Amino acid sequence: MARPRSDIAQRIVIAAAERFLHDGVDGASLRQIAVAAGTNLGMVYYYFPTKDDLFLAVVERHYAPLSQAIIEAVAAGPSFDERVRALYDRFGAMSEEEFVVLRLMLREALVSSERLNRVFERMMHGHTPAMLELLSEGIATGRVAADLHPVAALVTMAVLAIAPQVMVRRVAASVKAVELPTASELARHLSTVALRGIGPAVTEAGPGQGSPAPPEASPPTASGRRSAARRRPR
Repeated sequence: MARPRSDIAQRIVIAAAERFLHDGVDGASLRQIAVAAGTNLGMVYYYFPTKDDLFLAVVERHYAPLSQAIIEAVAAGPSFDERVRALYDRFGAMSEEEFVVLRLMLREALVSSERLNRVFERMMHGHTPAMLELLSEGIATGRVAADLHPVAALVTMAVLAIAPQVMVRRVAASVKAVELPTASELARHLSTVALRGIGPAVTEAGPGQGSPAPPEASPPTASGRRSAARRRPR
């Protein structure tokens, strides 16, 4: 039974994701993509006039639902801390296909300024405004340092959120001596790093239970003054 015509574009996008990841967008063969999709080169150009159009279609296939999930995670929870943890939990639960598209987005954004602009524009219409709003709320409530620019905070949060996927999926396969937690467990730990840093938790009990207070300087004794006088150069 012949495949319905309506699924040709979807098959092309699925085939392109694999080739783009393997060869890069510029190095991928549209003819090979067409063969893998069970169609011909003419149909590829019919649906996607340029490689960049096809690249954006690959991104959109998985970014759109991921973006919506991130927006919903950021909106969940009554407090800033709980929203941040929900955000990291969602990144920790990222699927293999979502991770593939994320890798494509990052790599191609570094290769092509045009793709960088188009990816950035798409993210500005996706999850980025929700994350910036969350950080603005954190600054307003004192949970984020007021002197920290929201963009710097956004980059830091994004790097820490993506790190579990990179560590578990890429590093763990080559570094056998280190036993890593799952992506979700690592995401929870990194959400704490994002909220508190890596220093010990600050208690409310005062200097005796937190960082030790600096010792008070004691006045010099008479013998100390005489010793200092003897050491004074003449």
